[in-house]
Amino acid sequence: MSGSSYDETIQFRAGAEKEAAELLDEVHIGGVNVSELARTGLVEMLRRSLDEQDEITVYERYSRGEIDEDVARVLLGEKIDQMEAEKDAFESAMERDTSAFLADSDGE
Repeated sequence: MSGSSYDETIQFRAGAEKEAAELLDEVHIGGVNVSELARTGLVEMLRRSLDEQDEITVYERYSRGEIDEDVARVLLGEKIDQMEAEKDAFESAMERDTSAFLADSDGE
């Protein structure tokens, strides 16, 4: 962890973004759930911020039980299932007897 702490609320100065959300809420039939928009947007931006090494690090920390699955899923989404499937396939391949794949020394 970077040493910073977050409580349940994430706050930021929203100038034009707040006005845009208010305008959308005003013009959209039935209004909009600004909080849901903010959560969805935050998740999308968090995922975009990860590079491949970050994803591996997050998955490793999740695998070691250092972070909750909910947190890992926020950051990795469906990739967490793909990474688990790849890990299982790799482990399965490592346990296979490879002697049957070796060609006979006379080429047959």
